[in-house]
Amino acid sequence: MAMAELLNPKNTDAFPLVITPGACSGDFGNDLAIGIQKQKLWLEGQLFGSPGAILFRGFSVSNAEEFARVVEAFGYESMGYRAGAATRKHLVGPVYTNNALDSETELGFHNEMSYLADYPDLVVFFCEVAPPPSAGGATGIVQGKAIYNRIKKEFPEFTEDLENKGLVYYNLRSEESWKKVYETNDRAEAEAKAQILSRTLLWLDDGGVKEILSKGTRKGIRELDSGVHGNNKVWFNSIGSAKPWFPQFQYFEFSDGSKLPAKAVEAALKIMDEEQVSVEWQAGDIVVMNNHSVLHKKHAAAPNTPRKILVSMLKTSGAPV
Repeated sequence: MAMAELLNPKNTDAFPLVITPGACSGDFGNDLAIGIQKQKLWLEGQLFGSPGAILFRGFSVSNAEEFARVVEAFGYESMGYRAGAATRKHLVGPVYTNNALDSETELGFHNEMSYLADYPDLVVFFCEVAPPPSAGGATGIVQGKAIYNRIKKEFPEFTEDLENKGLVYYNLRSEESWKKVYETNDRAEAEAKAQILSRTLLWLDDGGVKEILSKGTRKGIRELDSGVHGNNKVWFNSIGSAKPWFPQFQYFEFSDGSKLPAKAVEAALKIMDEEQVSVEWQAGDIVVMNNHSVLHKKHAAAPNTPRKILVSMLKTSGAPV
């Protein structure tokens, strides 16, 4: 079951695993959906164990409909995009547009929707339009265990607080912003709409609001199923998305209201970049990743760079993630 290539020649752990047509004794052939159905148990071993991410490259997949067929071949439930922070549009079946950020905007490393109580088990990206070579726009991926192991050595108290105190994620919105987002000038109506999204609004003296993105706290460190992963702890949060604004980052605090230590956050951001593998997109590429153990990042591209990435978010209903 050896794969054809590695994105990083120094990456002897084959992260991500790269599958091309004809791999695995020809069982995949050129029809990726049929290949997934035939090799589902083996693929689950790669996704729910190590390496946790797979790149399918060179298959004939060119649009949202064909991508949907590939996603549906796994047989998992699409969770849609309930209460997420990004702007996405539903296209077909389990397929949505990716975030609506400008091409030049970077989005740092995060586990998808880790700020919510309910988040996808698998995240699947599809490249419909690839950015030109050297224009930027790659997607970085990194294993949560690599981040955790390194940051724990440098800042053990920080990782303990992430695990034990947990995180609260929030937005700070001006009066103009919350009225636009919730499409009302009435605070009570805004609170009712926020509650539907499992959000809490805390009103500020200046007319703005602190918008808590999820009820309760979210652990910043998770321990994966010991029966599958060997009792591994992993970095599981959205702290990496602070990078474009560091050190003036907001949006996160510990559950007791204390701030995250700037030096530890800065070190974590550096570690993520050092440990990442960048997927330089080719048209038709599909990346499947275990959202519990793998984080991803949108690299900036030159202004107006053509780039179209679609996404599907799946719940695996009892698979050993």
